[in-house]
Amino acid sequence: MTVRSVCVTPARLARSPEGVPFAPGFGDVYHSADGGLAQARHVFLAGNGLPARWRGRESFTILETGFGMGLNFLAAWDALRAEPGGPARLHFVSVEKHPFGAGDLAAALAPYEELRALAGALVANWPPPLAGFHRLQFDGGRVTLTLMAGEAAELLPRLVARADALFLDGFAPARNPGMWSPEVVRELARLAAPGATLATWTVAGGVRAALADAGFRVEKREGFGAKREMLAGVREGEPATPATPRRRAVVVGAGLAGTLCAERLASRGWEVDLLDAREHRGGALAGVVRPIANIRDAVNAQLSRPAFLYALQHFRALQHDGYHLLWRRCGVLQLADGDDEAARFAAIVQAQEHPPEFLRTVDADEAARLAGRPVRGGGWWMAGGAWVSPGSLAVALLARAGERVRRLTGRTVARLEREGADWRALDAAGSVIAEAPTLVLANAADAKRLVPEARLPLASVRGQVTFLPQAPGRQLDIVVSGSGYVAPLPDGGHVAGATYQHDDAGEDVRAADHRENLARVESMLPGFAGDLHPMDLEGLAGFRATVPDRLPIFGDTAQPGLWVATGLGSRGLLWAPLGAELLASRLAGEPLPLPRELAGAISPRRFLS
Repeated sequence: MTVRSVCVTPARLARSPEGVPFAPGFGDVYHSADGGLAQARHVFLAGNGLPARWRGRESFTILETGFGMGLNFLAAWDALRAEPGGPARLHFVSVEKHPFGAGDLAAALAPYEELRALAGALVANWPPPLAGFHRLQFDGGRVTLTLMAGEAAELLPRLVARADALFLDGFAPARNPGMWSPEVVRELARLAAPGATLATWTVAGGVRAALADAGFRVEKREGFGAKREMLAGVREGEPATPATPRRRAVVVGAGLAGTLCAERLASRGWEVDLLDAREHRGGALAGVVRPIANIRDAVNAQLSRPAFLYALQHFRALQHDGYHLLWRRCGVLQLADGDDEAARFAAIVQAQEHPPEFLRTVDADEAARLAGRPVRGGGWWMAGGAWVSPGSLAVALLARAGERVRRLTGRTVARLEREGADWRALDAAGSVIAEAPTLVLANAADAKRLVPEARLPLASVRGQVTFLPQAPGRQLDIVVSGSGYVAPLPDGGHVAGATYQHDDAGEDVRAADHRENLARVESMLPGFAGDLHPMDLEGLAGFRATVPDRLPIFGDTAQPGLWVATGLGSRGLLWAPLGAELLASRLAGEPLPLPRELAGAISPRRFLS
């Protein structure tokens, strides 16, 4: 079986004799010797009529070929900050075969003092060299960069977006013909809205012909610096007036998925009623966030990489913006269960070539050093892994959403009905709890009761965690997983878990389950919990909504206006942030943060085929 690398090859910063950033592999410079930022403003902003064209728009999308060192993105972001009438949300979607590493990107942007703050934010959130889609958000979500790392010809057909402006900025057509091929240009035409503009610094005849054949009207204009001419163009067709959806939603279920969906919609100006049968929600005091890797690089592993990186960015932004979130990016050590699994772990990393800062293999000695105590053996080290307090996350999300989210508790949604263009959530007496054109079911396994025609194969699985009290000999600052997990708690001590019990609706905390959790802990960390007795411990029981294919469910049903966000299983903190962003992006008509096939893989419609 052939397994593809999950990485892209990063660009290495070099400079031409004139000091201009240079790509040896293409034999070309990243920007004009007459100035990179000035070129970005003249060719790409002015060439597309920006910022005038985005004034008064709710949302505006730029699609770029060739992210390079990010000057076009930073120039657009800088112009937006300086423009009082700019759009509420600017989406910048860019494809780059060889993105710089963070260090080289910082060095390349260092000379641009006027962009220092923006460049610093970009570098601080820059992803490792993993292939695929990466969603980065800035200025409280007003500016969104969707970076597609890999070949344009492979990634553009997987993009779901509608571009208002195109920045064509690949290396010279003679040196990088694939970026300017008719196939790529046809994809750009598919993604361009009628009336979308384009600009590029090249006037090569083959480029002009490909653009004309794809439905663009192009003309030569005054170029920049040593280049006398550049191209500008327009996608044929009458520009459509952007539809203004009725931005009101009801979200049923105020757990992790529901609260994140409500917050993501509120960030786009939606008014949301967040319903929950419970007055107060309990929950694990600390949950684990880590990616998935498997030998086939199955869909769950592919999805986990952008989900993991987006979740970390989302948590970091909440904390940076001053919301009280309890979390720590302490690293996750996943221990192999014996020699066979250790060999499999090593084979996966070797075959897929994960960036070491994302996932690497460690032997028993290094694992013990990372944990600061004896462990059962080696495994994987995920330096970016984290623990998060779900309770504090919910509080932070609702605080950021503010008055746009109204939380209604204490009433169970008994059934749904459609009345005109609205969905209504009704209680057992038939009274309306809330109504809106859009309704999102985020009520875990109970979603299948309210929408049986969607055939959601959800099951509720009981799980109990055990709290391990502080003790001098029980020191562990990272998360250790494998046979269950052990994670530090914000106020000291640790949480261990979790049991996995089908067909069990009991919410009681059981000594037998504590005993099972303690056995898991001892199997991973010999001596860590040997002095504890199950009868002396506290814990918490909860329920996971699981799906047979182990993928979450985020998307629309076959019924207009009815959406689903559930099926998180044991990985809610991994799946929910990006799943909610996907759902909100689709509802708002924005570029999707995932390639088409991964968005389809987690759609509820997959169960109807």
